[in-house]
Amino acid sequence: MNMKKYSLWGWILAALLLGHTVIAAGSSYVLTGKVMDTDDNWLNDAKLTLSPLRVDAYTDANGEFSLEFEINEPLKPNKRKNIATLVVARRGHITKKIPIKSMDFFSASKSIEVKLSPEPVDSSLTGFTVQMDPKNSIIGRSSGTDASFYVYIPESVKTVKAAFYISMHGIGNIKTPILQKFAEDEQLALVGMNGDPIKRGISSVALIEEHIQKLAELSGHPELADVPIMTFGHSNGTGFSASFPRDWPERTIAWVAFHPGFSGYIQFPNTEKVPAMVMCGSIDKYFLNARQDEVVATMRKDRNAAMNVMVEGGVGHGPADAESTWAFIIDFLKASMRIRLNEDGSLKPVEIEKGWLGAHYNLEAGGRQLIEVAPYHDFKGDQSTANWLPDAKFAEIWQSYGQTQPAKKGR
Repeated sequence: MNMKKYSLWGWILAALLLGHTVIAAGSSYVLTGKVMDTDDNWLNDAKLTLSPLRVDAYTDANGEFSLEFEINEPLKPNKRKNIATLVVARRGHITKKIPIKSMDFFSASKSIEVKLSPEPVDSSLTGFTVQMDPKNSIIGRSSGTDASFYVYIPESVKTVKAAFYISMHGIGNIKTPILQKFAEDEQLALVGMNGDPIKRGISSVALIEEHIQKLAELSGHPELADVPIMTFGHSNGTGFSASFPRDWPERTIAWVAFHPGFSGYIQFPNTEKVPAMVMCGSIDKYFLNARQDEVVATMRKDRNAAMNVMVEGGVGHGPADAESTWAFIIDFLKASMRIRLNEDGSLKPVEIEKGWLGAHYNLEAGGRQLIEVAPYHDFKGDQSTANWLPDAKFAEIWQSYGQTQPAKKGR
């Protein structure tokens, strides 16, 4: 049937006969849904564009979107018989194009769920993939057997001083420029781990020792196998970052949980012995369900944990601005190295009373907040539950970050 030959009323009659949804001139529509990655992490700031109508929208802090538009005349099918295309794009992910065949797509009441795959790992990275039993993963999917290990060491590094282990679940990526500069400035190795058997945590880190040894050999830095480490995980990647202080507290300088999905892994044995920063978005639904801030306060009281929580006002499950987020995390790791890492690579024990303390975020008030900080013995609130901060320099940074809305440097 050639729609070009029909007037508007002729098109409507034809559509009725074919059982399609009929539109009237000036009809309004709202397309809603959620965008996430293939690990089910909600993606903020994903751009959705409806072509050829040239309307667009961005996902909010929790990956949700609402695309509102009007259609004033029938949409004509192209050569592929598509009347429109929904394009979903986000930095660091492969753009997805969803073909739309009929107006029924717009009239359906069900919201749309879109999953974006991450961009492929840079082939220039030194690394390898092995088969591991996914049953050793402590959380999440237990089907995939591929486990990948990658390392980045700047050419200027003669001897690796420490390694930063990063779960590649969510925002973790050792190709991130600000992390590579951190590695160069501090003479570090960046180690990325991916795949269902490892990226959400593992029952025993002893299971990966042989793979770290292989990375050390491939990189030409045999010391990589034994240097002190720092760890990072986003969402359920927190299971990854917490696995190392659990099993290697004597070797772990610090660890970071970024917008964790749950709170159980924060409470692993030994995690209190290692400086930790738990970052939470105040409107992240996972945070509102699990209240990791309350869990950390309890750990401070019951286990004298070397932990702090940074609640980011108005932020969801992803970062408000990735570069600002990484800069803040780097500041915490640098502070932890200042108070712990000796020249010979040994670690000093954490001395809680030599640190600083920070008050708690007021969730009811919301937004960005100026939170009190003070040296441990000068803190006026409850010292036993207050946020623990490694030193004065980081306490000032922590306070400033908590009250400053990061300026997005592009979506």
